[in-house]
Amino acid sequence: MTRIRRAGYGGNGVARTSDPLRRIFCNRLGYLPDNRTGKLGTMRQLPAFALLLAAAIPFARAGSREMQFDQAQKIALIVAQHDNIAVDDRNFVLNSMDTRTAAGFIPGYYSFSIIREGTSPGQADETIRMYIVSKRTADTWELNLCTHYSFPELKRIQQTVMQETGATPNDEHDMPKTIGCRNQTQAQTNPAP
Repeated sequence: MTRIRRAGYGGNGVARTSDPLRRIFCNRLGYLPDNRTGKLGTMRQLPAFALLLAAAIPFARAGSREMQFDQAQKIALIVAQHDNIAVDDRNFVLNSMDTRTAAGFIPGYYSFSIIREGTSPGQADETIRMYIVSKRTADTWELNLCTHYSFPELKRIQQTVMQETGATPNDEHDMPKTIGCRNQTQAQTNPAP
């Protein structure tokens, strides 16, 4: 039985070419068909594909990295302390407002409320503060008072978060508009009512 060879290929599936680099490159990456099967060398393509995928993943994540919920919760507690609210007190409770939808109360932000629980059965609970924390910059606002927080301890935390997420302070330049606060005020240090 006579074996027919395809033009340009040897019997072992190696390309015949005058350029040895092209032959090595094409055969190693599987761009030329295997003479025995007539199909591209998938086993040769797998390492190249894996390498390309591994290189692309960090770039895909770079634009979407966000801080964790626990970090945002700690930031809300620090801001509450700044507002002279003792959240560890039995009467004050920190709750997440991001439980209704997967996107959260305001997409792109973690939202927390501080509630003063009634001390007697007939007394109603009262919302004291509603903090909004950016998932990328840790920029923090009080939603009802439209108060923007900026103090040394918070700034240090924000720098750490932005290093982790790859964000810059300019990434949240439209945060007041997004959360519905058109008139910005600076953080207050007055005790909670």
